[in-house]
This record gives sequence, structure tokens and C-alpha cells, in this order.
Amino acid sequence: MLARAQFKSHPLHPQFVAFPIGLWTTSFIFDAIGRSAANPLLWAAGFYALIAGCVGAALAAVPGAIDLFTVVPPNSSGKQRGLVHGGLNSLVLLLFIYIAWRRGAPGEMPDNLSLTLSAVGVIGLGVSGWLGATLVYRNQIAVDHRYANAGKWKERTLSGWDRPVCHEGELGLGQMMLARVAGDRVVVGHCSDGIVAFSDHCTHKGGPLSDGALMGCAVQCPWHGSNFDVHTGRVIAGPAEKKIDVYEVEVRAGEVYVTVKDKKTKKSDKNEKSDKSEIKNERKAA
Repeated sequence: MLARAQFKSHPLHPQFVAFPIGLWTTSFIFDAIGRSAANPLLWAAGFYALIAGCVGAALAAVPGAIDLFTVVPPNSSGKQRGLVHGGLNSLVLLLFIYIAWRRGAPGEMPDNLSLTLSAVGVIGLGVSGWLGATLVYRNQIAVDHRYANAGKWKERTLSGWDRPVCHEGELGLGQMMLARVAGDRVVVGHCSDGIVAFSDHCTHKGGPLSDGALMGCAVQCPWHGSNFDVHTGRVIAGPAEKKIDVYEVEVRAGEVYVTVKDKKTKKSDKNEKSDKSEIKNERKAA
């Protein structure tokens, strides 16, 4: 999924995270060596690196939060991992802010507690970095995932189901787009049988099917490779076991409209019930 916080398609969060990682680790090393060698210049350098790392962490947190709440699919393993990653980073930042406050000035020698807390912070930063790398390399968050016939990434937000999702000619064969319709994430794609629509939520771990590959009339999840029939939603290949939701598609004057099948079924059921009640009333009146 493409990062929202980006500059010319380059995600900002991965660029900024290098600063707190490098500076806080360097600060701990300088403090440890400076204390053992009784070198005021080293522990002063460690203090300045500590402050700079806090600034870098704050800068990295802004694009990270933007991508977490706008790009990572909801109700997914990636969302849970991202929340833990962000929460742990916040705790580490608060920890290093406390260490800087406790030391007070670059001329103050770091004591044992400061060194211990710095070590804990560096370890916590390593765990959080591992989670962040998993989000990128496994969940492909902020990765421009391209494949044959994918076309340019399209995303649209609609206020209701009565609005057209796209024009029929917008999607080339094998191309998909993500539509947010009344809070639901719907994928509209152009398969060999025409325009189709289905849920963006993979039933395995919640991966974004809109970022997968549409091959023929089957979509493949980019996270773990599950394949689904886009007409029926059934599982073609696992690890997923449950089918995905599919939607009714109607093309009117070249505009593509998507309808929730359940709503359509409920509406027809209501109509049938009202028709039956009217017939009963007519019979009673006769």
C-alpha cells in the first residue's frame, strides 16, 4: 500500500527513523565509554546525541502515525502490529526524554541508572524496529507494489452506495482500485469477464486485496498468497479458509455502481413479504 506521508512517492517515515536509531545508540555508547574512561567530552557528546535522537523520533512519529491510520488495513494483523510498533516507539521516546531531563546538562556524568535506562531504551528500539521491518517486508506497508497490467494506483472515497464508483473505461484489464463507500473498503476490478467488486479484507489476516494481483477472475492477497474467486468469493487457494464478500455491479451510462448483496436481498425479501401480506388482505376483504 502506498504511503500517504511521502515526497514524490518516497515514504517519509523510513527516512526519519534512521535518526533516533543511530543517535540513541550512539548516545548510549558514548555515555558508557565516557563514564568508564572519565571523559567529559564523550558523555557531553552522548547527551547531545540523546537530545537529537528525541527530535528525530518526534519527526519520524508524524508520518508514521499518518500511514498507520490511513494506509494499514483495519481489523488486520498489520494494524495490530502497527499499533504495538507505534506504542513501543512512544514509550521509548518518553524514556529518553526522562533520561535527558534527569541528566539536566551535557556536563553531568551519566550515572548507573541513566546508563541502565538507555540500555533498556536501545533494546526496546530494536524490538520496535523489528516490528516496523515486518510491516514493510511482510505486510508491504508503504511499498509501491506493481505487477503486470496493474496500472496507476486509484483510490476513491464515496459518501454512499448511490454514487458511481468509477467510469467503466477507467480500469484496464487486470487493474483494480480501492473504493471507500460509506465506511466499507470495496475493491473494483476489471477481470476477463468484465467489472467486478469484492471486499478489500482478506479473511486470513486482513490483508488488502486491492494491493494484490488480479489474474483472470481470481485475486491473490499480497500478504500470504490466498486466492479468491471474485464472482463468488470462494477460496481457490489458502491459507484462507473463509470466502470474501462480493458485491453486485451495475453499469449505467458508462458509470459503475456497486450494491451490497445483503441489502439487495433484504430489500427483495421485504418486498415479497409486503406483497404476500397485501394478497392476504385482499383475500380477507373478498
